[in-house]
Amino acid sequence: MSEYDYDSYCGIYCGACDIMHVGRTGRKSRFASFLSESNIRAFQRALGNQYDPGKPVELKCHGCKTDELFFNCRACGIRPCARAKGVANCIECPDYPCGLITQMNSGASLLPHIRANGDNLETIQREGVHRWLLKQEAQWRCPECGNGIAWYTERCGTCGADCRSKTHRFTLLSSLILSIVFRLSALGRRGRAANDDRN
Repeated sequence: MSEYDYDSYCGIYCGACDIMHVGRTGRKSRFASFLSESNIRAFQRALGNQYDPGKPVELKCHGCKTDELFFNCRACGIRPCARAKGVANCIECPDYPCGLITQMNSGASLLPHIRANGDNLETIQREGVHRWLLKQEAQWRCPECGNGIAWYTERCGTCGADCRSKTHRFTLLSSLILSIVFRLSALGRRGRAANDDRN
């Protein structure tokens, strides 16, 4: 597999991912900064996923169609489902849209980059993945210097230009809500597991 792959199964453009951007440039957006060790661990506990507490969480990923995946991307159920069904993109699947896509889309109110996946998949189906990737690459560029930017970039890390007209907001309120949701979900899962053990 190539070093980076910006295509995804679900229709999200990995080339503008804040995690991939940190891995390539070392620059963190507010969203990438939110993805601290404790927040990622809480999110994974909320999902019921296992992780190695001795292994640090690294903010790097080469795209979901590669073998170098961010911790949360590795835990996503869409990737193994698409691979098992032999589809390059979810829209090729006879079950699309399925429960996995619906579950992912439920997070779009707090993480607006998710909203694009349906339209992206339709564009891939209509125009092909190569043309879609070219359009995405053009869309996720700094309006001043043309360097790549991430979904939640506020200022270009290269020239300092304001990129907010092209990107999504990840506010302090968003981070607070997500932190609370992660922790409450993890507590709820732990409580259900303890209750099951008693029964």
